[in-house]
Amino acid sequence: MSTDPRQERTLGQLVASATQDISTLVRSEIALAKAEVSVQVKKAGVGGGLLAGAAVVGFYSVYFIFITIAEGIQALGLPRWLSFLIVTVFMLLVAAVLAWLGVRKMKTVNPTPEKTISEAQETVAALKTAAEHPGTTVPAPRPAWDRKDLPAGSTSAPTAAMPAVSSGNGTAPTSPNPSRDA
Repeated sequence: MSTDPRQERTLGQLVASATQDISTLVRSEIALAKAEVSVQVKKAGVGGGLLAGAAVVGFYSVYFIFITIAEGIQALGLPRWLSFLIVTVFMLLVAAVLAWLGVRKMKTVNPTPEKTISEAQETVAALKTAAEHPGTTVPAPRPAWDRKDLPAGSTSAPTAAMPAVSSGNGTAPTSPNPSRDA
Protein backbone atom coordinates (compact mmCIF):
# COMPACT_ATOMS: atom_id res chain seq x y z
CA MET A 1 0.00 0.00 0.00
CA SER A 2 1.38 3.38 -1.01
CA THR A 3 1.72 6.24 1.45
CA ASP A 4 1.28 8.88 -1.27
CA PRO A 5 -1.94 10.77 -0.33
CA ARG A 6 -2.44 11.90 -3.95
CA GLN A 7 -3.22 8.37 -5.09
CA GLU A 8 -5.78 7.45 -2.47
CA ARG A 9 -8.77 9.74 -2.29
CA THR A 10 -11.81 9.08 -0.22
CA LEU A 11 -15.22 8.52 -1.73
CA GLY A 12 -16.28 11.93 -0.45
CA GLN A 13 -13.36 13.60 -2.21
CA LEU A 14 -14.18 11.77 -5.44
CA VAL A 15 -17.85 12.77 -5.23
CA ALA A 16 -16.90 16.38 -4.46
CA SER A 17 -14.50 16.45 -7.40
CA ALA A 18 -17.10 14.93 -9.76
CA THR A 19 -19.77 17.34 -8.54
CA GLN A 20 -17.48 20.32 -9.11
CA ASP A 21 -16.56 19.08 -12.60
CA ILE A 22 -20.20 18.58 -13.58
CA SER A 23 -21.14 21.97 -12.16
CA THR A 24 -18.36 23.67 -14.13
CA LEU A 25 -19.37 21.82 -17.29
CA VAL A 26 -23.03 22.80 -16.95
CA ARG A 27 -22.14 26.45 -16.23
CA SER A 28 -19.89 26.66 -19.27
CA GLU A 29 -22.54 25.08 -21.52
CA ILE A 30 -25.13 27.58 -20.28
CA ALA A 31 -22.73 30.49 -20.89
CA LEU A 32 -22.07 29.24 -24.43
CA ALA A 33 -25.81 28.92 -25.12
CA LYS A 34 -26.45 32.46 -23.84
CA ALA A 35 -23.71 33.91 -26.03
CA GLU A 36 -24.90 32.04 -29.10
CA VAL A 37 -28.58 32.94 -28.65
CA SER A 38 -27.84 36.62 -27.93
CA VAL A 39 -26.26 37.01 -31.39
CA GLN A 40 -29.40 35.59 -33.00
CA VAL A 41 -31.65 37.82 -30.87
CA LYS A 42 -29.73 40.89 -32.10
CA LYS A 43 -30.25 39.80 -35.71
CA ALA A 44 -33.96 39.33 -35.04
CA GLY A 45 -34.10 42.81 -33.46
CA VAL A 46 -32.60 44.46 -36.55
CA GLY A 47 -34.97 42.55 -38.85
CA GLY A 48 -37.92 43.45 -36.64
CA GLY A 49 -36.91 47.13 -36.68
CA LEU A 50 -36.77 47.14 -40.47
CA LEU A 51 -40.18 45.48 -40.66
CA ALA A 52 -41.56 48.04 -38.21
CA GLY A 53 -40.17 50.83 -40.39
CA ALA A 54 -41.84 49.26 -43.42
CA ALA A 55 -45.13 49.10 -41.53
CA VAL A 56 -44.96 52.77 -40.51
CA VAL A 57 -44.11 53.95 -44.03
CA GLY A 58 -46.83 51.69 -45.45
CA PHE A 59 -49.35 53.10 -42.98
CA TYR A 60 -48.60 56.68 -44.01
CA SER A 61 -48.71 55.64 -47.66
CA VAL A 62 -52.32 54.61 -47.24
CA TYR A 63 -53.12 58.13 -46.11
CA PHE A 64 -51.64 59.55 -49.32
CA ILE A 65 -53.54 57.06 -51.44
CA PHE A 66 -56.82 58.30 -50.03
CA ILE A 67 -55.83 61.96 -50.48
CA THR A 68 -54.81 61.18 -54.06
CA ILE A 69 -58.13 59.53 -54.84
CA ALA A 70 -60.09 62.39 -53.26
CA GLU A 71 -58.12 65.07 -55.12
CA GLY A 72 -58.47 63.14 -58.38
CA ILE A 73 -62.22 62.87 -58.10
CA GLN A 74 -62.67 66.49 -56.98
CA ALA A 75 -60.43 68.35 -59.34
CA LEU A 76 -59.77 66.00 -62.22
CA GLY A 77 -56.81 68.28 -62.76
CA LEU A 78 -53.58 66.59 -63.42
CA PRO A 79 -51.05 68.69 -61.48
CA ARG A 80 -52.34 68.39 -57.90
CA TRP A 81 -53.35 64.75 -57.65
CA LEU A 82 -50.48 63.64 -59.84
CA SER A 83 -48.07 65.14 -57.34
CA PHE A 84 -49.83 63.29 -54.52
CA LEU A 85 -49.70 60.09 -56.55
CA ILE A 86 -45.98 60.48 -57.16
CA VAL A 87 -45.38 60.91 -53.40
CA THR A 88 -47.55 57.89 -52.67
CA VAL A 89 -45.71 55.69 -55.16
CA PHE A 90 -42.38 56.83 -53.76
CA MET A 91 -43.43 56.01 -50.17
CA LEU A 92 -44.71 52.61 -51.25
CA LEU A 93 -41.37 51.91 -52.92
CA VAL A 94 -39.57 52.85 -49.70
CA ALA A 95 -41.88 50.56 -47.74
CA ALA A 96 -41.23 47.74 -50.21
CA VAL A 97 -37.45 48.13 -49.93
CA LEU A 98 -37.61 48.21 -46.11
CA ALA A 99 -39.86 45.14 -46.08
CA TRP A 100 -37.52 43.29 -48.45
CA LEU A 101 -34.49 44.12 -46.27
CA GLY A 102 -36.38 43.08 -43.14
CA VAL A 103 -37.42 39.75 -44.61
CA ARG A 104 -33.85 39.09 -45.78
CA LYS A 105 -32.50 39.83 -42.30
CA MET A 106 -35.14 37.64 -40.63
CA LYS A 107 -34.20 34.70 -42.87
CA THR A 108 -30.64 34.79 -41.48
CA VAL A 109 -31.84 34.29 -37.90
CA ASN A 110 -30.97 30.85 -36.54
CA PRO A 111 -32.48 30.47 -33.06
CA THR A 112 -30.87 27.10 -32.30
CA PRO A 113 -27.60 27.21 -30.34
CA GLU A 114 -25.71 24.83 -32.65
CA LYS A 115 -22.33 25.13 -30.92
CA THR A 116 -23.88 24.35 -27.55
CA ILE A 117 -25.71 21.33 -28.93
CA SER A 118 -22.55 19.96 -30.57
CA GLU A 119 -20.51 20.54 -27.38
CA ALA A 120 -23.15 18.75 -25.31
CA GLN A 121 -23.22 15.84 -27.77
CA GLU A 122 -19.41 15.57 -27.62
CA THR A 123 -19.54 15.59 -23.83
CA VAL A 124 -22.18 12.86 -23.74
CA ALA A 125 -20.18 10.77 -26.22
CA ALA A 126 -17.01 11.19 -24.14
CA LEU A 127 -18.83 10.20 -20.95
CA LYS A 128 -20.33 7.14 -22.65
CA THR A 129 -16.90 6.10 -23.96
CA ALA A 130 -15.34 6.56 -20.53
CA ALA A 131 -18.13 4.54 -18.90
CA GLU A 132 -17.92 1.72 -21.46
CA HIS A 133 -14.11 1.50 -21.38
CA PRO A 134 -12.90 2.60 -17.94
CA GLY A 135 -9.20 3.30 -17.69
CA THR A 136 -8.68 3.78 -21.42
CA THR A 137 -9.22 7.51 -21.52
CA VAL A 138 -6.59 9.95 -20.33
CA PRO A 139 -7.92 11.64 -17.22
CA ALA A 140 -7.87 15.37 -16.76
CA PRO A 141 -5.31 16.75 -14.32
CA ARG A 142 -6.38 17.17 -10.76
CA PRO A 143 -7.71 20.60 -9.81
CA ALA A 144 -5.29 22.88 -7.96
CA TRP A 145 -7.29 22.68 -4.74
CA ASP A 146 -6.79 18.89 -4.68
CA ARG A 147 -3.06 18.85 -5.47
CA LYS A 148 -1.02 17.87 -2.43
CA ASP A 149 2.28 18.71 -4.13
CA LEU A 150 1.41 22.42 -4.38
CA PRO A 151 1.85 24.82 -1.46
CA ALA A 152 -1.36 26.15 0.06
CA GLY A 153 -2.85 29.01 -1.95
CA SER A 154 -0.77 28.30 -5.05
CA THR A 155 -2.56 27.77 -8.36
CA SER A 156 0.42 27.11 -10.62
CA ALA A 157 1.51 23.65 -11.68
CA PRO A 158 4.72 22.25 -10.19
CA THR A 159 7.84 22.48 -12.32
CA ALA A 160 9.44 19.25 -11.15
CA ALA A 161 8.35 15.88 -12.47
CA MET A 162 6.28 13.62 -10.25
CA PRO A 163 8.36 11.23 -8.13
CA ALA A 164 8.39 7.58 -9.04
CA VAL A 165 6.10 5.32 -7.04
CA SER A 166 7.30 2.08 -5.54
CA SER A 167 5.32 -0.97 -6.50
CA GLY A 168 5.49 -2.23 -2.93
CA ASN A 169 6.92 -5.67 -3.84
CA GLY A 170 10.60 -4.80 -3.52
CA THR A 171 11.14 -4.16 -7.22
CA ALA A 172 12.45 -0.98 -8.77
CA PRO A 173 10.18 2.08 -8.71
CA THR A 174 7.93 2.59 -11.71
CA SER A 175 6.12 5.58 -13.09
CA PRO A 176 2.71 6.31 -11.59
CA ASN A 177 -0.42 4.79 -13.10
CA PRO A 178 -2.21 7.60 -14.99
CA SER A 179 -5.63 6.06 -14.39
CA ARG A 180 -5.13 6.38 -10.61
CA ASP A 181 -3.93 9.98 -10.85
CA ALA A 182 -7.29 11.27 -12.03
